[in-house]
Amino acid sequence: MTPPDAANSPDAADPDETSVWLREQITPWDWYLHGATRVVHHARTAYQDVCIADTPAFGRTLWLDGIVQSSQHDEFIYHEALVQPAMFAVGAARRVLVLGGGEGATLREVLRWPGVEHVTMIDLDGELVALAREHLGEWHRGAFDDPRATVRHEDAVAFLAETSDTFDVVVSDMTDPVEDGPSTFCFTQEFFAAVARVLNPGGVVAVQAGPWSPVEIALHARVVRTMRSVFAYGHSYPCIAPVYGRALGFVVASDTAIVDRVVAAIDTAPSVVVDSMAACPPVVAAGLLAAVPFVERAVAADDRLYTDALPPQTHGSAGWEQ
Repeated sequence: MTPPDAANSPDAADPDETSVWLREQITPWDWYLHGATRVVHHARTAYQDVCIADTPAFGRTLWLDGIVQSSQHDEFIYHEALVQPAMFAVGAARRVLVLGGGEGATLREVLRWPGVEHVTMIDLDGELVALAREHLGEWHRGAFDDPRATVRHEDAVAFLAETSDTFDVVVSDMTDPVEDGPSTFCFTQEFFAAVARVLNPGGVVAVQAGPWSPVEIALHARVVRTMRSVFAYGHSYPCIAPVYGRALGFVVASDTAIVDRVVAAIDTAPSVVVDSMAACPPVVAAGLLAAVPFVERAVAADDRLYTDALPPQTHGSAGWEQ
C-alpha cells in the first residue's frame, strides 16, 4: 500500500523516516493510514489485539483490534465528552461505575470530581490495563492508584448481573462491537436493562456508541433506539476528536430528564471541576445534547433493536506495514 503524499505529512517528521503505517478499516471501501515512527508494544492479549504506537501527528496512540482508541494529543476531547455530560446532569455523584476504559482516562475524568467517594472500574482485559499503567501515563495520570478507585478484571455483563451495588453514574467506555470481540453484548437491550437496575434514582448512563457520521449512522442510531427502549430519556451527541477522522457518537440516558440538569450545571457545577476542563465544560455539554435532525431521522427510520439474540457486529481489521 502506498503511503500518503509527503506534502501532506506533518513538518515534525520526514515521511521517509516513518517505519510503520497503521491501517484502520472505516467501511468496507475506506481505509485510514497513520504513519508511526515506533511500535511501543504489539501483541495479542487473551481478548484482543493491542498496539501502542508513537506517531508524529498524534503522539502515542492506542489501537485495539485494528481500531484506534485514543491518542495522546486529543484523548481529552473524547474522555471529557464521554464522562462529563452525565456527571454534570447528576451534579453530586458519589458512586460511579466505569465499564471498560482500559486506558484509565475515563477513570481520571470521574475522579476529577472531589465529591466522588468511590469508583468501580470493570475491564475484562487485565493485560491491557497493565500496559496502560506502563505506557499510557498521560492518559491515566495516576488514576489507577487513587484510593477512591477499585479496578476489577471481569466481564461487565456478569458483573451487572451479580452486583448488589448501586451507582449514581454509569459510564460504558467499551470498544466497538467487533465480531467476536470482548464488547459484543455490551450494546444490547438486556445489557442496558441491567445497567438501569444498578442506577440510583436520577442516575445517568453514558455510552460510547459508534460512529456518528452520516455514512455510518446505522449502528449508532440502533444503539440510541435500544437505549430509548429501556430509559425514558436518551440523547445522542457527537465527539469530534481528530484522530478518528470523523465524529464518534455518544449517548446519555436516564429515567429523569437530563438536558435541564446539564443546563443548570452551567451555574452550579464546582469551579474546581469546570476550570480544569479543556473541551467539555457544562455550557458545551448542554449544547451538545441538542437533537440533531439527521440522527433523529436515522433513529426513526427503523424499529430494530440490539438484543442478545441479535447483537451488533462490525468489521475490524488491522494492518502494520513495515
